Amino acid sequence: MAKAARTLAVRNSSVSAVLWDPPRTSRAANSRTTIRSRRPTLLWIDDFELGLEMYRAMFEDLGFRVLTACSGHEGLAVAAQNHVDVVVTDYEMPEMDGEEVSLAIKALNPFTPVVLFSGSTLVSHRTLQTVDACCDKAGSREQLLGTIQSLLQKKRGPALQPAPLAEASDHGQRTVA
Repeated sequence: MAKAARTLAVRNSSVSAVLWDPPRTSRAANSRTTIRSRRPTLLWIDDFELGLEMYRAMFEDLGFRVLTACSGHEGLAVAAQNHVDVVVTDYEMPEMDGEEVSLAIKALNPFTPVVLFSGSTLVSHRTLQTVDACCDKAGSREQLLGTIQSLLQKKRGPALQPAPLAEASDHGQRTVA
């Protein structure tokens, strides 16, 4: 996928616009260990493996470390062996549904937020009481990201948030020559 470049419209024709590349390529190389150590970890549990890979790629691009599991039992094993900041789980899965996953995650660590991420219209009221948030799979990525960031904010404060996507003016550099 081609990277989008931003340009600044310039009124004076003697000044030319300069393309700006997102900070991922410029700043990340200099502070790679710092960024990695501060990335919040998501555990994504869903029995639809293609969806897992899509969400892993999407949220890693947004600054998260993403662990995945194809079942509730596998997810619990991953959660028991890794530090997890937020769990995102599907509701309708074989053997162990989202409610059971949420209860088991809370038994491991009651302070780990759980997001129920489902397209099901059959989610019970009792299930909704076991999770910290619920997002519809048909909703926007921004809604899901906002929910995750809100839970991280409540859990640990702003230090655990991934770095915001910087605009050209955020770097204190001019975008025109």
